[in-house]
Amino acid sequence: MRTLTRRLAPATAVLAMSAALGMTMVGPAAAGTNPTPGLSSQERQLLNSDAPKAVELDPATGQILSVEKDDAIGPTIGNHNICNSGEGCYYSGQVPYAHQGFYGSAGTFTGNWPSRSGWYTGNYTARACWAGACSEVALPPNTKATFNGSLVTGTSFRIY
Repeated sequence: MRTLTRRLAPATAVLAMSAALGMTMVGPAAAGTNPTPGLSSQERQLLNSDAPKAVELDPATGQILSVEKDDAIGPTIGNHNICNSGEGCYYSGQVPYAHQGFYGSAGTFTGNWPSRSGWYTGNYTARACWAGACSEVALPPNTKATFNGSLVTGTSFRIY
């Protein structure tokens, strides 16, 4: 019982201090109740997309006030025909095709990369798509995925 009391003491102190200061504690359940009540359906769709966007926030509450397309911002994911250490990689399964390396920050890079034997997430959480399908979920860093011996045509690579 003493161990439990010692573990709860810091949390109890934070709650007591918050109440004394008139602060409201907001947890994960409260944060997801209706985070964007004033947005139109188009703004919500844009907010949840990969498209470049600008979001205006209420400085007092953090609530999203508006979402607008912003073409000045682009994904900073990059691609080249080599896979360096730590990069995401779409592996070539046949000569003369080169491996395709992906690096940078969040975004989706699309292309047409025939004869892919698999892919690697590198230091990223990533998801790959190929003609006809995509990875069911984004895979965590340092994960290699193969296509059960088949070759596919890669169509996109997304870094989260």
